[in-house]
Amino acid sequence: MAPSPHTAPQPHPPLTVKRLTAILLIFTVVLTLGGSDMTKVVVALPVMSSELGLGPLQTLWTADIYALATGVAMIPSAVLADRLGRKLWYSTGLALAVVSAVIAGAAPGAEFLIAGRIGQGIGAAMLIAGTVAIIRVSFPTARSRGFAYGLWVASFSAGIGLGPLIGGFIVESLTWNWVFWMNVPVLGLALLAALAVLPESKNQDPPSLDPLSMVASTITIMALILALKSVAQEHSSVNAVALLGVGLVALLGFCLRQRRLSRPYLDIALFRNPLLAVCALSIAATTGLFNGTLYLLSQQVQVVGGQSPTDAGLALLPLAAASVLGGVLAPALRRWVSGAHTMVAGFIVATMGALVLIALPPTENPSGLLLLGLGAGAVMAVASHMLMSSAPTIRTADAGAIQESAFALGAGAGIAALGTFALHLESIYGYSQAEAMESAMGFSAFLYGLLALAAGLVVLAQGSRSHEQEPGLPSAPGSTTPPR
Repeated sequence: MAPSPHTAPQPHPPLTVKRLTAILLIFTVVLTLGGSDMTKVVVALPVMSSELGLGPLQTLWTADIYALATGVAMIPSAVLADRLGRKLWYSTGLALAVVSAVIAGAAPGAEFLIAGRIGQGIGAAMLIAGTVAIIRVSFPTARSRGFAYGLWVASFSAGIGLGPLIGGFIVESLTWNWVFWMNVPVLGLALLAALAVLPESKNQDPPSLDPLSMVASTITIMALILALKSVAQEHSSVNAVALLGVGLVALLGFCLRQRRLSRPYLDIALFRNPLLAVCALSIAATTGLFNGTLYLLSQQVQVVGGQSPTDAGLALLPLAAASVLGGVLAPALRRWVSGAHTMVAGFIVATMGALVLIALPPTENPSGLLLLGLGAGAVMAVASHMLMSSAPTIRTADAGAIQESAFALGAGAGIAALGTFALHLESIYGYSQAEAMESAMGFSAFLYGLLALAAGLVVLAQGSRSHEQEPGLPSAPGSTTPPR
């Protein structure tokens, strides 16, 4: 989430090129490692489950709680970074990430493992919020900030791509514990460097920190996720309905609270803009499809196919590598093709890839992985740009929070949804593990195709009404929300 745009960044003496380079180096290392934390654990899960005696739902929690915790903590992290100091908040995030990695690596059972993953997710939210804010106040020109933001996104994407391979290599060469413990020396050195190099700054007019909004948003997300996961258990319909009701009531309370605040915790009025709302939904759905498919394929390749963790990492590498390529190529195509048409093309390619994966095993033919990765990367990159462009300049911070939360919550919810659906088919209807996973991927491809069709129509319709704008330019015609 970007710092609040209501006031100019706090002035400080310009930083030297050498110091700016050091800042970028710290961010690159930390974000690459953070991206890998989202995927390297997925490859290590079969070994971890066997040694720690994890049940199916505990395995699923271990996979998705990192991203869910990141999404829940994203908005309060950005607010607290503005209020307490960005360097302090970033350094605290690094310290929390180190402690959480130690706890997760030393976990004797599911409880400590999941607690460590929650800590890692909260630490990741603190680091992302600090990174975005520090870039904005430290880099003096739009071009230098654009380069820094691009490097940030590329680093995180590279980490996601390398995660399965890193996780597989560590599990085979050492033990699963080192999937977490490898973070400790790297992040420890990064903490020392951050204390020495990063500049301190605060927002002189920070956003409000509303405890009721924080509690309501947290209850909403966790109640809906718990309702989803309870579907995998027998005779759980009452619990699922009750949790769903709690989540919806908390969501209603959150929305009503924002309307009463003079300066909302999150300006939900932005969702009145159809383009912004569809882009946020597209990011969440595409990230969910990508990460949910990655989770199921990792389990399928190792548990069903009997491949080693390293072989599984190599087999899944085309998916992550293609997503990075799609994220780089799609923005470049905007010189010749509109963002709306590029996004629709990404929807089509990603849907085709998801369908191909059902027919062709990825270990024998990587075409499905390549198509899904390429399309998903394109949709996420273009939708991010269009989301930020469609928001008024005065709402840059809120739009950034929506975008970053969509990425994190989409990833966690995707793993939870596909994993729960597969468990439901296996435990309730007696499907084999392989059949359950294939059915879950097929159902997700069908739903994503329907969403892509609807979202594509809205994006094309909105794109034809007004010209897209770059972030930071005057608000788009459809963005009529009044300033705070």
